[in-house]
Amino acid sequence: MNKTLTPFNTFAVTALTASVTIGALAYAYQPNFDLSTHPVKQITPAQTAIAAMHFTSANSGTAVIRLDGFTLDVSFDFERINDSYGVPGSEFTNADITNLSVDKVMDTSGYPITDFTDFNDHLTINAMLVAHMLQNKMLEAV
Repeated sequence: MNKTLTPFNTFAVTALTASVTIGALAYAYQPNFDLSTHPVKQITPAQTAIAAMHFTSANSGTAVIRLDGFTLDVSFDFERINDSYGVPGSEFTNADITNLSVDKVMDTSGYPITDFTDFNDHLTINAMLVAHMLQNKMLEAV
């Protein structure tokens, strides 16, 4: 049974197979022709700054901190640590915050709200307090 294929039959089979394949792909892939723009979520970093700091004793103090538009009144205890960069003559006094308490939290209008800070906020506040003390050389003054 030797059959010879005619060019018309080969073309017809190829065209039929191609049309079925293209139809299946067109049915499976439904493009979205919606031209409206979707809102993009903008994640803004936290803005934290020390507005004021005051030492109440040799090892404790209070500070006013701005945290994303909120005002935090905090009190803290610290201990002084003699530190150096490992080079003779580079000695300085460093600090370590041992206790931090958020006394009052106010919103942008000045109304008190409940404390919403978490562990990461407290770590950031501790680092900012120590950096503020070092930058303004407050540890050597007292």
